[in-house]
Amino acid sequence: MIFISKLFTALLLPPGCIILGLIIIVFFVPRKFKIILGLITALLYLLSIGPAADFLLSPLEGVCSPLQTDDFAPGSKLNSWPQAIVVLGGGTVLGSPEAGQDTLSPDAMKRAVYAFTLRDMWPIPIVFSGGKVFDYDQEPEAVVAGRLYDALGLPPERFMAETESRNTWENARETAKLGFNQAILVTSAYHMPRSVYCFERNGISVIPAPTDYKCDRNRKYDFFSFMPSMGSLYSGYLALHEYIGLISYRLVYRA
Repeated sequence: MIFISKLFTALLLPPGCIILGLIIIVFFVPRKFKIILGLITALLYLLSIGPAADFLLSPLEGVCSPLQTDDFAPGSKLNSWPQAIVVLGGGTVLGSPEAGQDTLSPDAMKRAVYAFTLRDMWPIPIVFSGGKVFDYDQEPEAVVAGRLYDALGLPPERFMAETESRNTWENARETAKLGFNQAILVTSAYHMPRSVYCFERNGISVIPAPTDYKCDRNRKYDFFSFMPSMGSLYSGYLALHEYIGLISYRLVYRA
């Protein structure tokens, strides 16, 4: 029963139902359209399955190793003490009903909470970097994060809000204006390569502290791993967004 339930769920909900519909349409369109429509269908299917999503995301998540606290022991390889824990924003949910105000998105929440777990290890400020990409009458993301840290009990003097940045490059640029030149950088693992590039190009030496991993480790693929799902499609989207970002940032921000 569970097998049938999951199978119907995969086929009746997007993107499975869309792919199934495209496959049916391929049989009825003129020959000259079959190849193009078939390629589109195959591409959508590949981007919607777990193994393909892992294939795209794994190289990004593997660039920076998880933070090793032993590196900060006396006589460690670090030349100087980090001056701040910098957390990069990942979006907000406007007017979340349970809070009656804006809250952090799931990815941003993971980043913020992970940085909070480091607070006792390094008695340095937590800088949350994030403003408003578009003005929809929402609060700057860093202001929303400030409420979270206040609720978690972080002393106000340990928190700094950077509210002007709208993308990763501006995260780095605006953080540099605060006077930091070495920091622990917290963001999602898939986002870390582009983030490190931006911060180092803006004069901040970073110690990567990746979190919010998307790929399942040591998982054996089964039948349902090859069934399309929105979760896998979203993971594939994140990966492609980062690859495009890595290329475009190197072209746009070369100077």
